[in-house]
Amino acid sequence: MLADRRPPRVHDLEDLVALAGQQLDPLLLELQVFAVEARSEEGPFPLPAPRQELLALVEAELERCERIVAEQGESAA
Repeated sequence: MLADRRPPRVHDLEDLVALAGQQLDPLLLELQVFAVEARSEEGPFPLPAPRQELLALVEAELERCERIVAEQGESAA
């Protein structure tokens, strides 16, 4: 976990997921291209799945992360 140190300045989703000791849906890992390449290079950069499907995965991941943070806060109290 990163509770005792600053997170590194990296954009690689696989590295960040591994560093956090978590897993991420493979479709979300395919969004790596948008973390770096799509910001600085010309596309096209097609999405790995329909927007609605990706949005649902991102929202589910956000809820999971919020739940983990809340549980860790409760156990620390």
